[in-house]
Amino acid sequence: MNNIERLKNKTILLVEDEKIIRENIASMLRCFFKEVYIAIDGFDGLDKYEEHLPDIVMTDLKMPNMNGFELMEELKKRSSSSYTIIVSAHTDTEHLIEAINIKIDRYLIKPLTENELFEAFNAYFEKIDSLTPENILLEDGISVNIDNKSLTKGQDEIHLNKKETLLLKLLCSNMNTIFSYEEIEYQVWGNKSMSISALRSVVRDLRKKMGSDYIINISGNGYKLK
Repeated sequence: MNNIERLKNKTILLVEDEKIIRENIASMLRCFFKEVYIAIDGFDGLDKYEEHLPDIVMTDLKMPNMNGFELMEELKKRSSSSYTIIVSAHTDTEHLIEAINIKIDRYLIKPLTENELFEAFNAYFEKIDSLTPENILLEDGISVNIDNKSLTKGQDEIHLNKKETLLLKLLCSNMNTIFSYEEIEYQVWGNKSMSISALRSVVRDLRKKMGSDYIINISGNGYKLK
């Protein structure tokens, strides 16, 4: 599967205060992404991020209320795993250094071209593939495909829903780590409240699909992947 096809399984949040620019970029993005979420400034962007937990956040730099750097800093405080792209007309060294300091993944200069966007998206896939391979092979021949929201067990390909995919993605990001209930709540439920019973329901459904031995509960702490 090439990267353009992989985008069809991904979501992006576009944060842009200028209506015409926002509509033009959003129209282009909708040709490639599964979902394109729109926000009109940084505060709105933060709300939309927590509502949708997009794979990529692309934001303008100069905006009222909360600028792009401030939005990115807020996402970092929330342990966001989204790929971050700043779009700006400013090329001065001060802005570029700040982008490096707060670990922005990509800094693009307006006006955007389609080639520059695809270079950024290719870099996104290079990053996620280095951290979490597209196909994660577990014991007993079980393969998890985060992009396709599926797992393969024997000859069967089994669909995963959004919460199952997000939880597995988190657990697969470091199989030796115990992920706390609080981190799972933020990374899987976003701004919605998570009850322990709701988490147990997702884990129970995953165990039915994978087998009961893969997801381990560490009592009082959280979950990890075997």
